[in-house]
Amino acid sequence: MPAPLIWHITEQTAWEQAVRDGSYRRSTRDVELAESGFLHACWPEQVSMVAKRVYPDRPEGLVILEIDVARVEAAGIAVDIEADHQDAGRGYPHIKGPLPVQAVLRLRRTKWIGREFVVVA
Repeated sequence: MPAPLIWHITEQTAWEQAVRDGSYRRSTRDVELAESGFLHACWPEQVSMVAKRVYPDRPEGLVILEIDVARVEAAGIAVDIEADHQDAGRGYPHIKGPLPVQAVLRLRRTKWIGREFVVVA
């Protein structure tokens, strides 16, 4: 069975900086890995809910990093699942260190259509 894919929403500019640096270190909006101790991620079915909660006022410039958990773990970085205490659903993945850019399989474009967060490609 292939390793699961997890998603992380970020600004395009933050990802471009990560590519130059060789690793991504943004935990979530305006919070760095050094501050939180992990990078927030989600499952594909959670991405719209996360976007509405974290980025409701950012209509442009958001992308999704499609992350291969096996590549993250092969780099010696753990991926844990935090229980979902708010919605009683599937928990949220946490990446416990810097994300190697090689673990990102695909960069997905997004846009808002009205109040809906949509994955374009």
